Amino acid sequence: MLSLRGRFRFWPAALLLAGLIPLLLTAAPHSPLAHDAGYYSLQARWLGHGHSWLAPLWFQEPIFDRCIGAQWLMALAFRLSGGQAWALELPSRLAALLSLALGGWLALQLLPGEANDRRQKAGLSVALLALTPLWINYAHLATQDMLLLAVELTGLCALLTCEPGRSGSWALLAGLTPGLAFLIKGFMVALPLLAVMPYLVLERRWLLRRPIVWLGLLLGWLPVAAWLLLSMQRFGLPVVAELWQKLLYLSGSDVYSAGPFYYLWNIPANTAPWILAALAGWVLLWRSPLERGPRLLLLLYPLLLLLLLSGFRTKTPYYGLQLTPWIAMAAAEAVQHWSDATSRRLRRLDGVIALVGAAVLAAALVLAWPDSPARQALAAGSGLPPVPLLLLAATGLGISWLLVPRAVSPRRRQLALLLGPWLALALLVQGGLFSDRSPATRLALEPPPVQALLQGPIQAAAGAPLSGEDHAQLILLALATPTTPSQLLPPAAVAPGQRVWIRRSELGNEGSWHVQLAPPALQGWVLAQRQAPAIAP
Repeated sequence: MLSLRGRFRFWPAALLLAGLIPLLLTAAPHSPLAHDAGYYSLQARWLGHGHSWLAPLWFQEPIFDRCIGAQWLMALAFRLSGGQAWALELPSRLAALLSLALGGWLALQLLPGEANDRRQKAGLSVALLALTPLWINYAHLATQDMLLLAVELTGLCALLTCEPGRSGSWALLAGLTPGLAFLIKGFMVALPLLAVMPYLVLERRWLLRRPIVWLGLLLGWLPVAAWLLLSMQRFGLPVVAELWQKLLYLSGSDVYSAGPFYYLWNIPANTAPWILAALAGWVLLWRSPLERGPRLLLLLYPLLLLLLLSGFRTKTPYYGLQLTPWIAMAAAEAVQHWSDATSRRLRRLDGVIALVGAAVLAAALVLAWPDSPARQALAAGSGLPPVPLLLLAATGLGISWLLVPRAVSPRRRQLALLLGPWLALALLVQGGLFSDRSPATRLALEPPPVQALLQGPIQAAAGAPLSGEDHAQLILLALATPTTPSQLLPPAAVAPGQRVWIRRSELGNEGSWHVQLAPPALQGWVLAQRQAPAIAP
């Protein structure tokens, strides 16, 4: 039976875990985001239906523009679930939970203070990470990114746990993670590896002399080598070399380039409001009497990773996901310091938070006015939850932060600070903001008569190259087709009686096609059946 102290520690953890349920699970309608989650989901479905397990596919064409570890995990979950679409997001969901646990453990080991203080900061770090919009977004996306974060944190935890003379299992695990991370994300794993090098060289250099580490590295890269060798044997070196060509393209192309300061505004925008607390937390940590190891990981590692990401030409929001646990840890340090403070200078922050809460509540009142331009603009916005739900989320957040100055104990101050964001994000998740990414296509294909038309074999056809919008729409249509199209045919190669998704502009002589489905929401795509040629009398 648990002691009284054991029960006291159990309940906060249980409440924290219960609070994650409305953030990660939703009954709202689901529709995928075509790029990149829909692309990964489509590749995983082809794998799950028995197509080649070696190559990422675009229909039947091998496309080595990315690695395949995430698709393997998604395809495995898809097959084990009996072909359920929700299983494609299961690896990301599980990786998100693992990242919370590992991030909390790192906070417990690295943040300063007595044991009880560190436990409180670790719990805060987990809560703040779970309430970070960027983290919630990718916890709901079937992509590589949350998996990469979980593998990176696993390697760092193993590296931190390694001690001379102890069991080599942690050293083995630390050696395994670089190869496994490459199988998920490819060459981009070089950036976190470079960022952790100062800690490895200054604090864990002795690990480089242990054979168990090199054994772990060998075992971790063995699946990568086997995958690449088998792929080259089947598809040839020029096809597999696209992995390297894609890296060269991303490092030199301006298509995804956004300048060296991109992450200085993008990461704050996607981690607000906790990034403000994190900035204060990094100042506090810099002034704290930290040992060299925690200082290297808490301060230098995220700074180096930010600089390396900024130096790489391609900029995307999901690269910043790798920094979210460190932002949460620094924010936890600041929030704990603020909630324990009794000085007037720090208590002035209560008024600032309340002022922000009042502004949010005022915005909610404006939104509540039926004829307000803001309400009409939000009602017309595509992919947003219903206006009443947005109104409720803003009201809960505003009231919660208005109550911060009235909270008298540290726990109540933290509760007032966190309860509003939790309620707002939980409502947004339940409203489908992070799950219903393509509502127009979903609504067009949802009616029962349309679902009846989608039964049976359906392929895809395209002659001219696909634009970005056409590419995205075809992914959505393929995922919405129960049989999952596996062929992308030239329009002239479509056999009589065969049904395909095809752009109306490519039908040519429409008399030779029977268009079965053509809602405007499909952006020019139609479901058409090739007619048999008329027989001359």
